Amino acid sequence: MINLPKNLHAAYFDVDGTLTKSNIVEPLMFIKKQLLSPSMYKLWKAVLPFRFIYWTVLDKINREMSTASIYRQYKGITVEEMTTLQYQCYEENYKKKHYSKAFETVHSFKEQGTQIVLVSGSLDIFLQPLATELDAALIATCLEIKDGIYTGEITGRAVSGKQKAELVNEHAHKNQLNLENCASFGNSTDDIPMLCSVKYPVAINPDRGLISIAKKNNWDTLIWS
Repeated sequence: MINLPKNLHAAYFDVDGTLTKSNIVEPLMFIKKQLLSPSMYKLWKAVLPFRFIYWTVLDKINREMSTASIYRQYKGITVEEMTTLQYQCYEENYKKKHYSKAFETVHSFKEQGTQIVLVSGSLDIFLQPLATELDAALIATCLEIKDGIYTGEITGRAVSGKQKAELVNEHAHKNQLNLENCASFGNSTDDIPMLCSVKYPVAINPDRGLISIAKKNNWDTLIWS
């Protein structure tokens, strides 16, 4: 358990690994399975382990580049197709995988009047239903659209690392929130800049890198399942 001040201005939450047991590859697999023929999906999936190795190695070098590489797999999919599958994808890859303690914490914050903000590298189209369900603001990665078709490129930059901290600062400034009266929750080394940007950082199910920083800075640490 943690003891945070009541009536915080805002609580900023990472999603994958923090609120839900999810990652950015599973929604891609779901979309490909729905849109490709069985034979084409089988072929695409057969190559996936090699792509996954590449993405994992690239992630250790530069998460933003790894994320961009994964999202190029959406190239050629229409907005209509993605919109049709939006809620089904959310149900399968996020809602069914949420940590119950995470949602209890979110609702507890809401009862205190704290604004909830989701800050994630996952795609905005899949997280919008979650943001709606939690009555939360959403800061997420967006894909570029041209003539109703996804180009596979990211609009602006992926919501990752230092970019998360910058976007949290922008959100707080725009909404006249004092980050000295805000909390943030994250699970990975990538979340460290965001966690450092607020007065009350909380490490959730932390990876090895985050555990080290959390211990060094005496941050609260929780395991949600």
